[in-house]
Amino acid sequence: MLDGMHLSDVVFRFLSLCDIEEVKALCKLWFPLDYPNTWYNDVLSNPQFFSLAACHSNNIIGLIVAEIKEASRVNEEDSSLLDYGLIYNADVAYILALGVMEEYRRCGIASLLLDTFLRHLTAQEMKKVKVVYLHVLATNDKALRFYEKRNFRMHAFLPYYYCIGDKMRDGFTYCLYVNGGHPPWTFLYPFVTPIMTNR
Repeated sequence: MLDGMHLSDVVFRFLSLCDIEEVKALCKLWFPLDYPNTWYNDVLSNPQFFSLAACHSNNIIGLIVAEIKEASRVNEEDSSLLDYGLIYNADVAYILALGVMEEYRRCGIASLLLDTFLRHLTAQEMKKVKVVYLHVLATNDKALRFYEKRNFRMHAFLPYYYCIGDKMRDGFTYCLYVNGGHPPWTFLYPFVTPIMTNR
């Protein structure tokens, strides 16, 4: 652990609008995308978002932001996440951000943030959530290994999905099925999860 820090020294709390400047600074440091001010206002104040911080010495050192929404509201590239019989009576959980300050990485903090969110989804009032998913750069090997280690699987290849600077970059959709959710039935399911593209 960093400078003798133990996980027991880390405090978890929900984020609020009071954290907006600190969250902005961290997201600009961690992520290659520029989020508008409206994004920060939404994720820090709208109850449909699960926004949790890991804090040490009263400073935010990690956070996870996820949106809970109706499955019928997913973007076109993610429309094949769930079996068609589930789409109109299910919710999905979309992880928008998960990050930890560099000096606190490899201490288990990202895992604790993710595990806390996944436990939240097992509550009775969350049983409608059938899949957790996220988008990730195809070249972000550390993130891919992190999610694969936690049983997330690649669902879709997204060519030219990100615009970073002046370049288009490929991405993936990764997902984890929960609460009895599953992808569209195929001859091979449940032995093989189909890999889709948005071409």
